[in-house]
Amino acid sequence: MDKLMSASLNSWLRFKHLQLLVNLEQSRNMHAAARQMNLSQPAASKMLRDLETYFGFLIFERQPRAMVTTDLGKVVVRHAERLLNDVQRLVDDVQVLREGGYGHLVIGAIPAAAPEILPAAIAALKERRPRLSVSIDEQSSDRLLLALECKRLDLVIGRLTHVSQHNLFDFEPLLEEPLRVVARREHPLATVDGVTLDGLSGWPWILHPLASPMRGIFEEALADEGIPSPVNTIETTSTQSILQLLLASDMLAILPRSVLHRPLASGQYVTLSITVGKPLDYYGIITLKHEPLSPATAELIVELRQQVQLATIR
Repeated sequence: MDKLMSASLNSWLRFKHLQLLVNLEQSRNMHAAARQMNLSQPAASKMLRDLETYFGFLIFERQPRAMVTTDLGKVVVRHAERLLNDVQRLVDDVQVLREGGYGHLVIGAIPAAAPEILPAAIAALKERRPRLSVSIDEQSSDRLLLALECKRLDLVIGRLTHVSQHNLFDFEPLLEEPLRVVARREHPLATVDGVTLDGLSGWPWILHPLASPMRGIFEEALADEGIPSPVNTIETTSTQSILQLLLASDMLAILPRSVLHRPLASGQYVTLSITVGKPLDYYGIITLKHEPLSPATAELIVELRQQVQLATIR
């Protein structure tokens, strides 16, 4: 097998090749992928065969009802998506600049960072860059890191979810987050002392998805005491949805302390007299390794560091 060379790939590969790979990964159907690109199915099939011949392996396995990405194909498709997202960001940034704007900053943030640290840092940045366009995507860390890897985000304020991710991302810790069990003020357990984890497992819960660090700590605490996982659950990463569901029911939830400052101050919620598991690991600033930061991203990171210093003083 001939050795792949970047110079050869640069002269041969076209953006339409990348788009076909991404469309096939999403649709798993050659006809649908070809239609999205205004190509005939034979033309799209030939393009895929050319790609597989060039790389020397199957990118998609042809099954009776679907095109399934092979293990090596997943690597190629992931890079294709990153390259296409780079192109889209180039188009977006240039268009904003042509229209008199000052660029676009796309931030991913876990709920713990969204209520206080991040808004204050963005507000300070906007004072200096009032025409900078800023978008915030609030999700769990695992979902945000996938988006960052594909270059749909400029940076993430969150947590690494696996030790191997240090190979992909740079991580700068910011704050540690204690977890609290929260309920509405009229909840039957609101005034009960000596609440135990075993006594809570039978109540309905609102929880983050299983892949999230917060859910992992909760499940680990249950396992340590031999308590089965709750069966009456709702899963969501939306803090607002969690708070609304708590008000409307006798459900319980696990939330970081920083998210609860304003809800507790409103008098509508209480935290129960129990500590569940260890504190969440430090969340921090996550960026792609070996990728240059835009000026706006670098400035936001400086502001985040300053906000953390103010938070620790308070």
